[in-house]
Amino acid sequence: MGRVITPNFHHREKKVRTCTVSPAPAEPLFSDAEIWSRDYAQADGVVFGICALAAILSRHLGPDEAWPPLLLGLLDAARRHLEPRTGQLSQAARDLKDLLVSESRAGNAQDFSAALLITDLIEYTPRYRVTSGR
Repeated sequence: MGRVITPNFHHREKKVRTCTVSPAPAEPLFSDAEIWSRDYAQADGVVFGICALAAILSRHLGPDEAWPPLLLGLLDAARRHLEPRTGQLSQAARDLKDLLVSESRAGNAQDFSAALLITDLIEYTPRYRVTSGR
C-alpha cells in the first residue's frame, strides 16, 4: 500500500519588512508592444483587448458593478460591428471611455491611458480596415 507524503513548505516563514518610504507607482500591466501588436479587427485581438481592459479595471476599481456590463456591451458591439451600421460600437466605446476618464487619478493614469488606447483601437480599427481596403 502506498503512502501520501505532503511536503511542508511553510515550516520556515519569511519575515516581512516594512517600508517607511511610499511605494513607487505600480508597473503598467501591459507594454506598448503587447497593445500595438494585436489586430483589433480580428476576434482574438478584440478578446485580448477586452481581457486587458478587465485586468486594468479590476486592478484599479476592484469588483465594481459599473464596469463589467460596459465591457460586455463593448464586446457585443464589436461582434455585431459586421452587421449594418447601428452605431452601437461607438456608443459602447464612449460609455467605457466616460468611466475611464471619470475614474482617472494620478496613480492609475498610465494604466487608464493604455485602457483608453485599447478602447480606441477596438472602436476604430474595423472602420479603418473597411475604408482603406486592407
